[in-house]
Amino acid sequence: MSPGISDVIKKDHREIESYYDKIINSSDKDEQTRYQNLFTWELARHSIGEELVVYPVFKKLLTDSIQMANKDRKEHFKVKEQLKAF
Repeated sequence: MSPGISDVIKKDHREIESYYDKIINSSDKDEQTRYQNLFTWELARHSIGEELVVYPVFKKLLTDSIQMANKDRKEHFKVKEQLKAF
């Protein structure tokens, strides 16, 4: 059985968190750079995927979809700003 969208999103979150942990905990500059690149790529891919797939489904199926999507967008924007500073 293939995973549901929420399983995929949770997997993405865990993967992004693990890259962040490796960046923070590594003393090897090359390793930090490698995981910074992975972190940036995966975060961008994940955010775009939610914008293109998840938010339209929210809009079709949920009564409070606009609030949920806006909350998620704000969280993504905050992470992107932190990434820029990082």
